[in-house]
Amino acid sequence: MADGEHSTIPEALLGACYADMRRMARRILVGDGAGAVIQPTELANEAAIRLLRSNLAGVSGAGHMLAYAARTMRQVLIDEARKQGAQKRQAVEMLTVFPDDPAQGLVNIEDLDRVLAQLASHSPDHARIVELRFMLGLSVEETAAATGLSHRTVLRRWNAARLWLLERLELA
Repeated sequence: MADGEHSTIPEALLGACYADMRRMARRILVGDGAGAVIQPTELANEAAIRLLRSNLAGVSGAGHMLAYAARTMRQVLIDEARKQGAQKRQAVEMLTVFPDDPAQGLVNIEDLDRVLAQLASHSPDHARIVELRFMLGLSVEETAAATGLSHRTVLRRWNAARLWLLERLELA
C-alpha cells in the first residue's frame, strides 16, 4: 500500500462516521442555550476539522474514531463556552442531559468537563465509560462491546461514576 493510500484510511473512516457524529452532536446539544451558541452540524463539522488536523494514524476502527470524536466535541464545546464567557455580554449556558436519568435534568457542559477531568485523574476507566455514555450516547451493552468489558463491570463502573459525578455536580 502506498503512503498516500494509508493516510486516507482514517479520513475515509471519519467520513463513514460523520452521520454518527451529527447524531452525537444533536444528543449533546439539548439545552436551549447551547443551540443559540452552536448548532449540531457546526459542532460535528468543527470536530471533524480538528480530527483531520490531528494525527489519526492510530485509529483502529469506527468505535475508536467515535471515541476520538466524542472527546473532540467535548473540547469544542468547552472552547466555545469559554469564548462565550470571555465576552462582555451574558454568556449562554451550554447544557446536556444526563444519560438514563432524566430526573437529574440538564447538566452544564463546563461543570461536566471539570468533574469528568477530576474523575479521569482518579480513575481513567470510569471516566472513559462516562465519556462513552454521555458523549456517544451508548447504552450499557454498547459500552461493554466498545470497551471489551463485561456488561456487569460496565454497569458497576457506570453506577459508581454516575454517583461520583452527581455528588460533585451538585456542589458546582
